[in-house]
Amino acid sequence: MRICMLLNAVYPTDIRLDKEVKSLTADGHTVFILSEADKGLPDREEVGSATVIRRPFQAAYAGLDGIFAGARTLTTGVVESWMQALAEIVPAEGIEALHAHDLPMVHTALAAGERHDLPVVADLHENWPEAVKQYRRGNSFRSLTNLRYLADRMTRPVFRWKRIERDAVRRADRVVTVTEEAADHYVENCGADRSKVDVVSNYVSMEAFGNPNLRDVGFEDEFVVSYVGTLGGPHRGLDAVVRAMPAVLDRVPNARLLVVGNGEEYRRRLESLVSELGVADHVTFTGRVPFEDVPSYIAASDVCLVPHQSTGHTETTVPHKLFQYMAMSRPVVVTDVAPLRRIVRETDAGMVVRPDDPAGFALAFVELAEDEARARTLGKNGRRAVEETYNWERTGRTLCECYRKLQDGADACERNTELSTV
Repeated sequence: MRICMLLNAVYPTDIRLDKEVKSLTADGHTVFILSEADKGLPDREEVGSATVIRRPFQAAYAGLDGIFAGARTLTTGVVESWMQALAEIVPAEGIEALHAHDLPMVHTALAAGERHDLPVVADLHENWPEAVKQYRRGNSFRSLTNLRYLADRMTRPVFRWKRIERDAVRRADRVVTVTEEAADHYVENCGADRSKVDVVSNYVSMEAFGNPNLRDVGFEDEFVVSYVGTLGGPHRGLDAVVRAMPAVLDRVPNARLLVVGNGEEYRRRLESLVSELGVADHVTFTGRVPFEDVPSYIAASDVCLVPHQSTGHTETTVPHKLFQYMAMSRPVVVTDVAPLRRIVRETDAGMVVRPDDPAGFALAFVELAEDEARARTLGKNGRRAVEETYNWERTGRTLCECYRKLQDGADACERNTELSTV
């Protein structure tokens, strides 16, 4: 099939999308990615095995006309500038299916699918309404001075996002999500047809993490506990990890907390806490690093972390980092949220602690520091689980099967062609 993916961001930026493209093109599909434009990037280019087409969609919101365009988008969920681009691209490229990445793009894809008689795949990387709730909770007071933010918050409260979600998963031809818990949510809470939901998880590509080229990033002779990923806000749970450090240092004087990732506001909060606790000499913030350097930082670690708080968002998602850690044979310490708990206990790849529990984190770190044999065993268990089950090469086949079902018409049914205003 000739597939057009809709990504409301600049590509390349998304490691999941990159893996999807490789799987689909290897299976014989042709993939186009319609994405936002960016300074210095061409309007059209080949990136890997995909053709990327970029348009300055944000420019549609400039000036007085942009105010009306924004109001229409907030009312219907359909972005007219994307519809115009698709009206050009679909016939020119012979597009046979639309693939929308994340909930905000699904209604535009559905409207375009109805206009051009194309099937739509809704690729829901995360529980969007719960993510909105979480991120809004962590927004600073300065956000309230941003008129666009205020308009979005007033016209799209969380309960409306939930209506949008229900409508999207019922009308899409197929729904792709990342965990069994999320699939259950779409079926039980949103009314999706379970036979049309595919779990394509954020598993790791063994091509990138199976036998990576490593460089020396330092930290020799230290017991390194690391977190690799976006510092998106307090729900990441690193406050409790920082608060654990004084107790850890009492037993493991050479311990170091290594935080690899970006997020200025939350990082400032964590740095303030580090200073308050007097552990600055034992905590390192690297900021954002190139993706190709991530394996080197994991390899320099003794224990790796996913300390997420329990929220409606984290209870239905699983991050790439968990499988990256496991692929690198590192024992993991995760919090007691459903997907993390399930995977770590099934694989015996690490330890599960309560969210927001500094004492629990400290005990886990000290136990692993003092029992190197156990730490190695947990790391080996994780590596074996990734090799056998939790790898992209395996889950990518599920994505390809999703498209075979579209081609074969195995789930053919009369689509709802009435455009919903949600």
